[in-house]
Amino acid sequence: MKIRNIEDVKSVVYGGAFFGGGGGGHISEGLKYAELALNLGGEINILEPNEIDDEQVLVTVSVVGSQAAEERYLRPIHLVRAVEVLRENGVRIDGLIPCEMGGVNSVNGWIQSAILKIPVVDIPCDGRAHPTSVMGSMGLHKVKNYISKQAVAGGDPETGKYLELFVSGSLQVVSRFVRKAAEEAGGEVAVARNPVEARYAKIHGASGAIKQSMKIGKIIIEYISRDRMETCYKVFEVAKGEVIGECKIDDAFLETRGGFDIGIIKLACGSNRYEMVFFNEYMTLERNDQRIATFPDLIVLMNPETGLPMLSAEALKSRGKTVIVGYVHKEHLILGDGVKHPEVYIDLEKIINKNIARYL
Repeated sequence: MKIRNIEDVKSVVYGGAFFGGGGGGHISEGLKYAELALNLGGEINILEPNEIDDEQVLVTVSVVGSQAAEERYLRPIHLVRAVEVLRENGVRIDGLIPCEMGGVNSVNGWIQSAILKIPVVDIPCDGRAHPTSVMGSMGLHKVKNYISKQAVAGGDPETGKYLELFVSGSLQVVSRFVRKAAEEAGGEVAVARNPVEARYAKIHGASGAIKQSMKIGKIIIEYISRDRMETCYKVFEVAKGEVIGECKIDDAFLETRGGFDIGIIKLACGSNRYEMVFFNEYMTLERNDQRIATFPDLIVLMNPETGLPMLSAEALKSRGKTVIVGYVHKEHLILGDGVKHPEVYIDLEKIINKNIARYL
């Protein structure tokens, strides 16, 4: 795939935001980063999975932290610096893969590729957004003796919060260090992590997820100029999802804790009452206390005023507004192995007080 113009950029960012399921970064930031990458490189070439040899080493690039944190400070140079720090610590890098889809994370790797001349490969760790690093690690936590190597950059130097970090060790331990680094940096950091051979990523990652996002994004671009409400319905149709209906946001609660945005959205759809719990991404959807959809099902709020998906952090500012609520069952998604194991939900379930693993 070659990204040559702003329409190509928008198709990946808009579609990525849909598969963000409430997370994955702000659309405006994704457009900014992608346009910068295009200006730096002339075009962005994204390799198909079969265009990279099995023994070549792929590194995951991501943004970790809270989308609602007021002190978050992330700049394009931080994305590049995280890759450089990893390479300075002896990690071979033949290709870059995004950790997930999302308004920002679906185009993560483009700036690094344009500057460092390392190709982006269409094998994201996951074909939707997810809240924890372990979920975006393609099941590496199950690989005996795997040593995770992660590099971090971010934070505002003017406030003394800028940091760079390289850490290696077990995946779970290193991921906790990185999440703590995001907190210390003001809420968000750029990360380069988890070198693996391409043969592993092809089996355990989400091959083709960028292309799938581009497909949905093109639908949004096609319909948004005609009828933004119709756009909201059409994307669910093409994605093989189900629309719950046009609902009013009655209330929303959000707190930023441990580098995560955690909260509840309450909606009224006619005589029915819905509740969505989010942990960065929308995790559960219940109608009158009955479970309708559960992560990794893709739960999405679409904004009929813009025709675009809404982040969970944006819902707090949308009380009283009408949104389109829908979901796509996990069987219709391209999922990486990282979200398929019950043990990755143990801590999350305790925090949101909802059962997730039993619905896998």
